[in-house]
Amino acid sequence: MLTIGCIQFPEYPPPLTPPPNQTLADSVARLPANETGGDRNLARALIHVDTGKFGPPVELVHAYFDFWPTGVAVNSDGKIFTSFPRGNETFTLAEADTSTTEVPFPDQDTNTPPAFVNATNPGFSIATEKLILVQSVVVDGRDRIWALDVGRPRVNGSTLLAAAPGGPKLIGFHPNGTRFASIKFPAGFVAADSSLNDVRLDLRGDGFAYLPDSSPQRPGVVVVNLRTGESWRHLDNHPSVTVQVDLISFHNGVPNYIHPPISPFAVTAFNRFAVDGVALSPDGEYFYFAPLSARRLFRIPTSFLKVQPSAINPDAIILANQAVQDLGDVGSHLNGLESDDQGFIYLTAPEHNAINRFNPKTGRIEPFVRNPFIQWPDTLAVASLKSGGNFLYFTCNQLWLSPDYQNGTDLRTKPYAMFRVPIEGGKANQL
Repeated sequence: MLTIGCIQFPEYPPPLTPPPNQTLADSVARLPANETGGDRNLARALIHVDTGKFGPPVELVHAYFDFWPTGVAVNSDGKIFTSFPRGNETFTLAEADTSTTEVPFPDQDTNTPPAFVNATNPGFSIATEKLILVQSVVVDGRDRIWALDVGRPRVNGSTLLAAAPGGPKLIGFHPNGTRFASIKFPAGFVAADSSLNDVRLDLRGDGFAYLPDSSPQRPGVVVVNLRTGESWRHLDNHPSVTVQVDLISFHNGVPNYIHPPISPFAVTAFNRFAVDGVALSPDGEYFYFAPLSARRLFRIPTSFLKVQPSAINPDAIILANQAVQDLGDVGSHLNGLESDDQGFIYLTAPEHNAINRFNPKTGRIEPFVRNPFIQWPDTLAVASLKSGGNFLYFTCNQLWLSPDYQNGTDLRTKPYAMFRVPIEGGKANQL
């Protein structure tokens, strides 16, 4: 402690010591002989180097040799559920049956809509109880599976159809595959060009679901009362949910511009998706969120989001907009977010091949795990297994190398991967 007069101040860090975590990925190494000009003295020099790694060991738990993944969810029995954006894929929601294969969940019939293109309006998809394109899958605190169907399939892996009312939906399944919930969204809250991206659930009270709309045309947050099935929107076009129009992301050290394979074929900054990653604090009091095309983290008390804008609550939108808290720059654009029961908010960092975490007690971004094999971490899921252990699971899909970003050329390398790392905290059940 540092004493000035009669007041004591904590010192952090102590004088003349490096800050915590400062040298996590630092080491020294000798350069190869062909990089020292044949000089024997230089060949013996130990030069400072970035190892590219820190944190707990990364375990490969699943390899995707067929479809590229987005979502992942794991129940307490260790069953892995995953989702695939629908292009030419034969199913969009799956369970991993081996370490390298998947089977449709709950079955192929549920994954087979009668059509994808609306016969009377070819630019649109259809309304159906079947699964069209599941972007996200989560396991709730009761070990039930929830699938978020965006309702907007791709035709031949390229053209993204507009959603028809009754296409976008949130569906709940028991572990045996029987359906217990099917919530559809009115067109006034989920429009044809909306792009629902993820979902977080709080089962306390009536129960609420929070879904980010990543569409750059209408970014916002959709809130669902799970008891009544009613839904409403908040934060529409608020600065916290919109894209950073001039963002240039860097992956494996290379600046990444979007080279779209569609008209006008003009190269743009990485400005494709708005609010994307979301998480709930374990007590359900805060909703954390971040645009994909930005490097900032935000949160809002859920008490504001739970108020349905109406004539009874005419100030709900204004109050929610004013309640957003900017938690600052996080050093990378973010994709997936997740929480544990200790209150940490895990943050994907695709630009650093890493996952970091936000500590609400200190307000700091803390390093968690970094590894060259973490190639665009997409979705995160915490699981507490009955067999023992708490793990953070995550998919890696090399998204920046996909055709949408590389002028129609697929530069990704199969298999895509799912990893897990051990964590101290457990699943935040929100019960």
